[in-house]
Amino acid sequence: MSKIIETMTSPFKKEKTRSSAQEEIAKIYLKVSDKNKNRREKASKLPWIIAGLALVVAVLTLLFKSNIDVKVRILGEIPSIGSDGSDKFGSLREKGLYLSKGGELNKYLIKNADFSGDAKLFSKVTGDEITLCNSRGSGWANYEIYLREPLNLRKLDVRYMARGESGDEYLTVVIVDSDNRSYRVEKDMSSKLSKDWQAYTINFKPLRNVIDLANISVIRFEFGTLTAGNSSTATLFVKDICVTKTKRMGL
Repeated sequence: MSKIIETMTSPFKKEKTRSSAQEEIAKIYLKVSDKNKNRREKASKLPWIIAGLALVVAVLTLLFKSNIDVKVRILGEIPSIGSDGSDKFGSLREKGLYLSKGGELNKYLIKNADFSGDAKLFSKVTGDEITLCNSRGSGWANYEIYLREPLNLRKLDVRYMARGESGDEYLTVVIVDSDNRSYRVEKDMSSKLSKDWQAYTINFKPLRNVIDLANISVIRFEFGTLTAGNSSTATLFVKDICVTKTKRMGL
C-alpha cells in the first residue's frame, strides 16, 4: 500500500518541483527585464537632460555677455547703458558717460588705469578723486587710462574736473590710437589749473588727419616736470572723467 501511495504521489512532487523552478526562472527573468527597461528609459532621457543643461548655460552666457557688450558698444555711439538707459556712470543721453566717477573707475569701459614715471611714488586713487603727485626723478609723470574697446572721439568730447594744490599747475592731455600713434594736446588747449575745481572740455575734431580719432585706445594725463612744466613737488587732483556729445553751434 505504501508503495502505491508513493508511486501515486511521486509525479505530483516532480510536477510541483518543475513548477517551482519555472516560477523562480520567471521571477529572475522579470527582474532582469525590469532593470533593462529602467536602464533604457534612463538612457532615453539622458540626451534631453544634457540638451536642457546646455540650453540653460547658453542662455546665462548670452545674458551676461549681452549686458557687458551693451556697456562697451556705447563708445561707438549707442546712446544708452543698461536696461533702463542709465546707471551710476550715466549715459550719453544725459550729461555724459563717465569713465571715472569721483575716483571710481567704470570697469565696463576701462581695462586698466595706472600711474607711471615720477607719478608712481605718491599718486593714489580714492573714492572722491584721483591725486596726481609729481616727484623728482625722470621728469615725466603720467596717469594712463586703457580702454577695453576703442573710443570714437570724432563726435565726442572728453570732459573732466581738475584743480591744483598751488593753482599754477598744468595738466596735459594725450590720446593714443589703436596703431600706437599719439597726440599731445597743445599747451593753450591743456588745463592750467586753479585751486578750485573747474570743468575742462576738450574737442579733438581738428585732429582728424593727425590721428585715428575713431579708434582711441588710451587717454593719458601728463603732469611731469619736463612734459608739463610742473615743479617736482606739484600735486594735482582729477575726478569725473567722462565723454560727452560734441555741442554744435546754434544748438
